[in-house]
Amino acid sequence: MLKTEKNIRKLYNAKLLVISSDENVKNTIENEFDDYFKELKLSRGGQEAIDLACSNNFDLVVIDTQVDDYSFNSLCVEISNKASSLPKIIISNNENNEDIVTAINNSAYTFMSKPLRVKDIKLAIIMCLNQTKRGDKVEFQNGIYFDEYRDQFFKPGGVLIDFTRLEKSFLKLLIHKRGEIIDYDTIKDVVWKGKNMSIYTMRNIVNKIRQKTYYEIIRNHSNKGYVIEEPQK
Repeated sequence: MLKTEKNIRKLYNAKLLVISSDENVKNTIENEFDDYFKELKLSRGGQEAIDLACSNNFDLVVIDTQVDDYSFNSLCVEISNKASSLPKIIISNNENNEDIVTAINNSAYTFMSKPLRVKDIKLAIIMCLNQTKRGDKVEFQNGIYFDEYRDQFFKPGGVLIDFTRLEKSFLKLLIHKRGEIIDYDTIKDVVWKGKNMSIYTMRNIVNKIRQKTYYEIIRNHSNKGYVIEEPQK
């Protein structure tokens, strides 16, 4: 089944880390990609690059075989060991067998030759983000998160939370309006689409969501409505 454009992971929601000591790569990324991403960080290599890659703040890392302080192989191995789920794209001046084997052994998505063509690297990033399903995550306590790309809620380890249509719609409304108290009439209009609904039915939905997640995820403001707990940073 083909994905609709709506479900294709967009670059402007993505956080990209680029590790390279090549000034041409740095200039290309800064000049051509700065406005594309939610967050774009460049590192020349070394311990800083490893710390950034392992921070869990990025959706994808582009690693140049030309880096400071570490060998390309050592850098890839350490990142793979400490951030195993972080997708990697490798770029290189030299397509030598040793670097290609390193890329394969560290589960790189693809291996690209320099000089970079902007259209090629952009397409590779889009394809990588979608195929590895590194969706936009809204994270809560206890490892629970909402993956906006897949439009699903998960427990730690990627275990799907089996919400009903009403439960899921209720949570998505609160996430969309996070930081606001959503009144009962708005919930009725959006979740129940104006159909008959009692306050007891709404409370039952809230209780079921809490049972499947944890109690504090939804907070009740007496006679006003509901608000979702602030997502984790």
